[in-house]
Amino acid sequence: MTILFLDSQTTTRAERSSALSRQLDWDVTTVASLAEARTWLAQTKTLDLLITEAIIDAQNSGFDLRDAALARFPEARVLFTTRYDLKGYEASIAGWPVLQDAPYSVGKLMIKAQAAMESAAPTEALQAEPPAFLAPGTMLGNYQVLERLTLENESETYRAIQVTVQRPVALVLMRPELLSQVDLVENFKARERLKASVSHPRIAPLYEAGSVNGYLFYTRELPRGRSLDEIYEAGETLSERQITELIYGVAEAMDYAVERGCNHRRLNERDIFIDAENQASIVNVFRPGDRRTRDPKEEVAALMRMVAPLASEGKARGLVTSLISESRDWTGILEALDEVRDAMRDRSIMRRIEKEEISPQGTSGAPWWLWTIAIASLFVVFGLGNFIGKVTPTTTTKLSITSQEMIAIPAGPFQYQKKERRNLPAFWISRDEVTIHQYAEFLAALKKQPNANFDHPDQPKTKISHTPPKWTETYAAAKAGSTFNGQVMSLNTPVTQVDWWDAYAYAKWKGQRLPTEEEWEKAARGDKGLLFPWGDQPSKDNANLGDDYDANGTKGGNKDGYNLWAPTDRNSEDISPYGIRDMAGNVSEWTASEFKNEPWPAHPDYPDLRVPVVRGGHFALKSNNDLLTARFFAESANETTLARGFRTVSDTAPVGRK
Repeated sequence: MTILFLDSQTTTRAERSSALSRQLDWDVTTVASLAEARTWLAQTKTLDLLITEAIIDAQNSGFDLRDAALARFPEARVLFTTRYDLKGYEASIAGWPVLQDAPYSVGKLMIKAQAAMESAAPTEALQAEPPAFLAPGTMLGNYQVLERLTLENESETYRAIQVTVQRPVALVLMRPELLSQVDLVENFKARERLKASVSHPRIAPLYEAGSVNGYLFYTRELPRGRSLDEIYEAGETLSERQITELIYGVAEAMDYAVERGCNHRRLNERDIFIDAENQASIVNVFRPGDRRTRDPKEEVAALMRMVAPLASEGKARGLVTSLISESRDWTGILEALDEVRDAMRDRSIMRRIEKEEISPQGTSGAPWWLWTIAIASLFVVFGLGNFIGKVTPTTTTKLSITSQEMIAIPAGPFQYQKKERRNLPAFWISRDEVTIHQYAEFLAALKKQPNANFDHPDQPKTKISHTPPKWTETYAAAKAGSTFNGQVMSLNTPVTQVDWWDAYAYAKWKGQRLPTEEEWEKAARGDKGLLFPWGDQPSKDNANLGDDYDANGTKGGNKDGYNLWAPTDRNSEDISPYGIRDMAGNVSEWTASEFKNEPWPAHPDYPDLRVPVVRGGHFALKSNNDLLTARFFAESANETTLARGFRTVSDTAPVGRK
């Protein structure tokens, strides 16, 4: 016999489970939560008896678990246990046996369990839930109902389409039989008002509240991606990074609302969603206050217990275990995960750099310098964030601040990639990569213009800031002319760790745009298609490249003077025929292949994935003949690295220039 036994009581669970297994000789799997039960159900191949608490907590019931179990194993039997009075739940119980926990004895449990196994399934089980009030296809104002998603005590939630704009929504209908109760109607309306006041990109917004033919309802966003409930059902697990982003996203939303005094019901698996980019969001669970007080630390712990079954082996499980070990509120878990995310970012930076160093598209095999970098990258986890060596730049850091000078690139033909001739109209491109000082001006402008919008239309809703990781420390070091990551910084140092959305927004704020690949390459190679900005002869000293890069930071920079990024105002030979600087090295740069309505190209390894292209070498990439023609495909537009920045272009001359 295969038994699934859900008992949330730690003081009795082990004894009861042991008795079922030992005395009845049954194969018993014992779980403490609905999440664990769903995970087990998705993976098991057989189930004979489900023993579950009828009411698990304020938001979760064994009735949902019963339905999920019988959907997979129709011949299974069910036994409910309960510490509560179940009067009013007769329809949900649907005739299955119930064992009252007063607490119940082990002997009574075994008797009831054996009886449940020997009895026939109740015919009422098929009517465990009343039929939906709104049938599929029903029109309620501008909304067409598709299916019922959930049934709550006072409402029903449907998947629907807002017909006028063909937008999928969740439609929450107050149960019509309750409309005569004035206090419940007022509570429903108060809940609408509170939900409408909550505005956060990780919280599904309320779209509209309305009344049609006397029925009260409101509509809200259907969060992107899949719910934890669906992930449990699929029997999937999540990686360390996915678990981190999931918990961080939920905590960010909850911290925002709790700090503003919003009350809420407990989160459950149907409320939490994660999309294809590992961004988490939640259903709007916020409501007016009541007499119940919620303990944020206990709720964080409940989230950890909910997520724990999804953690894959190794780092993911270790992460959840470490987070559970300490009592934290929502702010505390955010601070803890900030450190985790920073560590993960530092661990992955050189792996990303290594990916960029794949030979140009269409070329098989990897050059010898790729393997050198790959070996060096093994040391980065231990050294990148805590460099101990000193850097000796070839020039002293200047106190002056470089302005963003634009250089004209004349119209006409040029050599693109491998001897391909193309033609471009005239354009202007920034002489230097965008610096920390210039980017700081952008961030300051955003603070002064909170309602201004420079975001790309497709920017994820969950991205709410253009501030790069560790910006406070980076900017402080640049202003002081001190070191960061062991490298001397200045306000003329290129800004890095910006994703594609950041670069796009900055360019739009400047009244400019990102360069296309063709524009970038012409500016770098001239119209003759040079191998290097300075000509066709290689030189390991002319650009800030990785021939002298040291992952530990103790010996780097002996050729060009810089182990990491170099300031844009230094003396350098990395200058193109048009006077554009740092195209071969320093930091690689985002481009905008989507210019003029052309989509991003397909990733060569993942044809269904369209991503921006990165061009140019950087401080950790060894010199080679493909620096100006290699096309590096980002993992996504959200990707950031210490070795990537950007520059901008304009279709018109700067003010005062012709």
